[in-house]
Amino acid sequence: MTALRIELRRSTALWAGALFLVSGTGMLWLTSSADLTWRDNATSAVFELRQPLAYVWALVVGLAVLQGMRDGRARVTELFATTPRPDRVRLGTLASAVAGVVSAAAVLLCAGLVVLVESGGGFVSPGFVPLTTTVVLAMASSVLLGLAVGRLLPHPLTVPVALVATFMAATAAGQALEVRSPAAEVSPLALLTPVFDPPASNLVTTSTSVDMGQFVWFTGLGITAFLLLVSRTRRGRLAALLPAGLALALALSVLPTRISDVLVSDSAASRLVCDGPVCVSRVHENHLPVVAAVGREVLAKLAVLPDPPTEVREDTSAMAHLAVPRRDAGVVYVRAQGSSGLPALTPGQLRLELLAGAGVPTCSTPDSVNFDESVVLHLTAGYFNGELAELASERVLWRSGRLRSEAEAAWRALRSRPAHEQLDRVAQARRMMLACEDSARVLDALVGPR
Repeated sequence: MTALRIELRRSTALWAGALFLVSGTGMLWLTSSADLTWRDNATSAVFELRQPLAYVWALVVGLAVLQGMRDGRARVTELFATTPRPDRVRLGTLASAVAGVVSAAAVLLCAGLVVLVESGGGFVSPGFVPLTTTVVLAMASSVLLGLAVGRLLPHPLTVPVALVATFMAATAAGQALEVRSPAAEVSPLALLTPVFDPPASNLVTTSTSVDMGQFVWFTGLGITAFLLLVSRTRRGRLAALLPAGLALALALSVLPTRISDVLVSDSAASRLVCDGPVCVSRVHENHLPVVAAVGREVLAKLAVLPDPPTEVREDTSAMAHLAVPRRDAGVVYVRAQGSSGLPALTPGQLRLELLAGAGVPTCSTPDSVNFDESVVLHLTAGYFNGELAELASERVLWRSGRLRSEAEAAWRALRSRPAHEQLDRVAQARRMMLACEDSARVLDALVGPR
């Protein structure tokens, strides 16, 4: 314990821990200040931390490399080699100090996020534990690897090269995981880093296969790094590569290759809580009174349609941020993700969103823009609302003078029809949208000649 206290005082251990806490907190605030939906779910809060790790990871590795060069810079390597105290004891104490403090800082930061969610009335479940464990293992193994690299390569360029290499690996991994389709494939190599840019949703987490693959990889990497740190001979250093090699092979056999297998629904957070025919996820349970009142009003308005919907549910699917929204003739789905999702809407905006498409969502993916479809959504919402109004999810049309004037012309054309014909046209548009027919044909069915 005396040696450990000395290392804590004389090494960069405490500085490394402070660096992780300060830079991690600062980068989390900078990268996610525009979207704080993660505060509703502890699992999402810890998952959100994976984004700023692209920067924090490189800083921690660089500081560990600098610490690992201590013997080489002081030119005492040969001197320590003549002492009876084994390197595994002396360097093990150093590794325990630095890796232990950084690991404790990682646990403290993750625990702080959980407490922040809890104090704000958010949802807390054990789902954050695997994500926290991954962060801790990743930081500990990276620190050990940095110490080993610094000891083996005590060159002035080692630190900057390690910083740049780590940051480039994190950036490349983040870009490899940026996909636009649920069917997109990702490289398992990108999942060998702790970096991940989570979607704007508080209902998803990483799959069990991702967690297990990362646990195995970072554990094997940490063992190899420690063996490299304490080995004196070339043969010992070659043998030290075996745990990482085995861990890499096992991790690659477990890690998925499709984004739909990487991100899954948080089963605890996405479990539905209902008030009669209206259901929302447990994460958004505090919105249930408002959603229930709006949902019943929407169902009453849509009851004039043939075969009307009878339920209102939040869409809790994991790929909702990438895929065409779910549709069902008997269900009106509430969108929970993105800037126009449930947490960001007022009751009036939510009512219009649920009425749009006569209770049927868009047939386009979330990031796409379809003018004809947007007009259809505005017209159908306006029909039940009594007047044309802006949809929170379709602000591009409403804020464009030319597009808005065209939508208003289509609205006048629809309202010029007899009341029974307007209802027939809206019902036909609903049937066509349920089948995801061409949006131009749907618009023609609404306002075109018969």
